[in-house]
Amino acid sequence: MTDREMELLEETQEEEKEELSREEKRGRRRARARRAGVVIDRIFGFFLAVGILFGVAGLGVEYILIDGPSPALRETFVMTMLETRRFRWIPNIFLSTEQLKQYTTRDVQTVDTVSDPSLIQIHGQDTQIGSLAGEKEESDSYGLVDEDGDGIIIDEVKGRGFSGKMMIVLDPSRCFIGDGGGGLTINSIAEKYGATGGINGGAFFDPSGGGSGGQPEGLTIYDGVVRHNPGYACSIAGFNSDHVLFVGWFTYEDCVANDIVSCVSFSPPLIINGVPNENLVSSVNPRTSIGQRADGAVLMLVIDGRQASGMGATYADMRDVMLQYGAVNACNLDGGSSSVMYYQGEIINMPSSASGASRWLPNAFLFK
Repeated sequence: MTDREMELLEETQEEEKEELSREEKRGRRRARARRAGVVIDRIFGFFLAVGILFGVAGLGVEYILIDGPSPALRETFVMTMLETRRFRWIPNIFLSTEQLKQYTTRDVQTVDTVSDPSLIQIHGQDTQIGSLAGEKEESDSYGLVDEDGDGIIIDEVKGRGFSGKMMIVLDPSRCFIGDGGGGLTINSIAEKYGATGGINGGAFFDPSGGGSGGQPEGLTIYDGVVRHNPGYACSIAGFNSDHVLFVGWFTYEDCVANDIVSCVSFSPPLIINGVPNENLVSSVNPRTSIGQRADGAVLMLVIDGRQASGMGATYADMRDVMLQYGAVNACNLDGGSSSVMYYQGEIINMPSSASGASRWLPNAFLFK
């Protein structure tokens, strides 16, 4: 064999070794990829199995809650789901249309009465004149103290299974309704009007469930300007030109007749003319309400919920808290993820929205 043939043979052998080495490397890479794929498949399968188990367990719990032996537990669960935007479809899995009607067609309206403005004496003997003038007061006849003399009292509220805050504005002339335009957070609405604080307001159209809050629902008036008029009686909360809070079922014509210059719509009324609404059916959820004492002080109540600290309050809970604080008139407002309380540049409650902040709102009850 010549030298040239020997060189060619050696080159061929080297090429074969390199090709074998490359094939071995490719084989090792394929083996690693297969092992990684097996691990990923097992992890995915584990989480899928856990998800299915939780889903089945959840459906089982829901079945027990709805078809179980406790009517009270069933009612609480069904009403809680129906009052949410995201989960109101769940009862449809277990209940027929006829069964759902007993929950969705209940009448929660108060008797056919409206607020009597003569029951509110803004400059009556119970009014904290000193606090309105910026002077520090010991306490008022309701046992509340305006410690810094700014006319605003914020009190912690605790009940059976719920907690929240009551904000009392001693001078009702400071209160008004702010327009959220196409939908704004309460921070933005407050900044728009230069407001010191406030709470979320009325209902809004939300067919997609996205919570845009842009279009108010029901009878809505801002400072004498009609924002929305459905043409029929709505449960409203609003102020007349003398800063007296009206609650009850009103048409636009009723508002004009009673000099109501600003209002939003939500239901049910909780207290009218000192008479508590005894026809209240609800679940536990985050809630907001507004009321007024006989001395004119405006009561703004927000109860947190859907959290480890508590699921929230019922309509009856809100009514009872309002009564404890001396409300003559009070109305439930939008709740759930909308429930928010704002004061001096900060949200001071714990909203149940996914972000933990204010959602977009159509309007808000504010004060300067």
